[in-house]
Amino acid sequence: MSELVVNEAMTWLDERDPDQPFFTCLWFSEPHTPVLAAEEFRNLYPNDRIASHVEQLATSGGPQVKRRPKLQSPDLYFGCISMLDHHIGRFMDYLDEKGLADSTLVVFTSDNGPEHRTTTAFGSSGHLRGAKGHMHDGGIHVPGIIRWPGKIEAGSVSEEPVNGTDWLPTLCAVAKVEPPTARLLDGVNVLPALLNDEPLIRARPMMWWLWHARGGYEVAMRDGDYKLLATMLPQADPGAIADARQPKDWTIMQFIKQAELGRFEMFNLTEDPSEVTNLATVQPERFERLRKRMINLHAEIRAEGPEYELGKTKKE
Repeated sequence: MSELVVNEAMTWLDERDPDQPFFTCLWFSEPHTPVLAAEEFRNLYPNDRIASHVEQLATSGGPQVKRRPKLQSPDLYFGCISMLDHHIGRFMDYLDEKGLADSTLVVFTSDNGPEHRTTTAFGSSGHLRGAKGHMHDGGIHVPGIIRWPGKIEAGSVSEEPVNGTDWLPTLCAVAKVEPPTARLLDGVNVLPALLNDEPLIRARPMMWWLWHARGGYEVAMRDGDYKLLATMLPQADPGAIADARQPKDWTIMQFIKQAELGRFEMFNLTEDPSEVTNLATVQPERFERLRKRMINLHAEIRAEGPEYELGKTKKE
């Protein structure tokens, strides 16, 4: 997939009007299942080279990360990552060769943490709690790499949290246009953090919400150093490690639109990045303030969201 996507992107750029600015999204499937890799990339990873990493997977993400008892072909997973890296490198070389690099902002990131329920799940969330599908940071704290020669210093690192909703106002700032005002935007322009390592001022906390999340929590909110987790209630088995399930007599859409938040926990991610110590009773005033903020923000997002005809409990 990565070879095809990059080839198509370069063809599209060759055929575009060179006097017009461009915006393009390259959506790669790697390393999502099915995990595939050409032999030349698989051969980079003999078993002795990756044995120590495979051993560490047993504890990555904590006890809520349930892995298949028999993982297979680690060289396939690592080869898949290297294949993705190779073809992204081809695209970076293309931008250089065409003289586009200095005027092109490139953003690379992932949509979630590492998978852990397939036989080819060799990704690691390290010391972070959780993995793909979890609202703990192992599920939502992912790599972000930015390239903008002459603007963002090569090799620089920012510890400022950035959310997917931030890219619309950021790219508007890059293009020197005003963001749309006909709708409520949750994100902020992150250029001050990327260019000058300045802290970001957010009017609204960052929010994550996945109605079928696993790991016992479906909603997360981050405000500065603090993070709040909550469960959507009622549900069939609140707090279960497996995917959340709506009550038996509810449709999925009823669950999305009607469930309220409960079972709150609060963590300080700067002091406790592994989310071990629940501070809800230790800092009750802060907890209550953030709990109310989370409930209100969840209600706003829920009200704005569309309704779909899905998840019916019986055939009609």
